[in-house]
Amino acid sequence: MKDALRTGLVGIIAMALVIVTITWSAADEIPACRLVPTGVSVITRLDDATPSLVRALMERIGEIVPVGAPFDPTDVVRIGKSRRLIFIWNRGTRWVVATEHGGLTYNLPVFAFEIDRDDEKAILVQQETAGFPNEVCSTASSLLVIGYPPYIRTAPPKDGTRP
Repeated sequence: MKDALRTGLVGIIAMALVIVTITWSAADEIPACRLVPTGVSVITRLDDATPSLVRALMERIGEIVPVGAPFDPTDVVRIGKSRRLIFIWNRGTRWVVATEHGGLTYNLPVFAFEIDRDDEKAILVQQETAGFPNEVCSTASSLLVIGYPPYIRTAPPKDGTRP
């Protein structure tokens, strides 16, 4: 009888530990980028990004919490926010946004946008998902150099200079 009670108690404790571990699981530690590509501005707050980018991003994926802020990395909803900013890179008209996405399958989507010269429209050029936390920077780097649709280009300025 004592052994059965002891076995049952051990089973309950083990199940409680599993539940606590699942509930308290956190997002992956995203390492800082050791090398930021030449000519890239690093932005860590959505408030510092161009308004058309923020609008386009929010329309596409919803609210994003700031870098390092609490969010729901798993499907256990405690905060009610499942997206977190990792960083924003900008070079010219190209903006690359790296995020964390919590849920049933935690993932690391990275988005590339082109912004028109007048900052009126941001167009999603491509979206990739980094396979592992240490791949976020290389994924973002690759999105800096892909081509963009010709319809985003605007007419050159009247003075003949190029964008």
